[in-house]
Amino acid sequence: MDDRIDALLADIEAADAVARQHARRGELGDEVAAQSAERTFVERLRGALGQTVKVVLPMREIVGVADFLGRDIIVVVGAEASVIAIDGIRSLRTTSRAHRFGAGPLERLGMGSALRRLAAEHAEVAVDIADRPGPVRGLCALVGADYVEIAGRIIPFTAISAVHSRVNPFG
Repeated sequence: MDDRIDALLADIEAADAVARQHARRGELGDEVAAQSAERTFVERLRGALGQTVKVVLPMREIVGVADFLGRDIIVVVGAEASVIAIDGIRSLRTTSRAHRFGAGPLERLGMGSALRRLAAEHAEVAVDIADRPGPVRGLCALVGADYVEIAGRIIPFTAISAVHSRVNPFG
């Protein structure tokens, strides 16, 4: 009879331990959810640097390693280097769940800096324009404060969703 009582008490203790562990997991999940509400997309992009990412834009998907984060841009290096306007990103997949908070010293550089570097390299570029089916291809003839001229077309930076080149402008 004592064995059955001992077994019953052991079962009750085990059930209580599992219930407490489950409650702690729930509290931890609530805490993680509350902290996540304070995190930004840019902090998540910083945490993905050096990791493989899949970026979905309106007209294409880009897979590669997140290599550089700048002001309103991220550079993803795969078969080619892609300078992607953060505002044009429709979704992102990465294995990293990290967030990084401190901005890097070069994070102030943006689309204009990338295009100027590509122009200095005389690199051929393909520019994806938001809501346009095909890219504009050519050399950067002139890079202004908020526009680029490629193959006779003047394109404002705000219309660019991505710039692709064989050259990594920040690599």
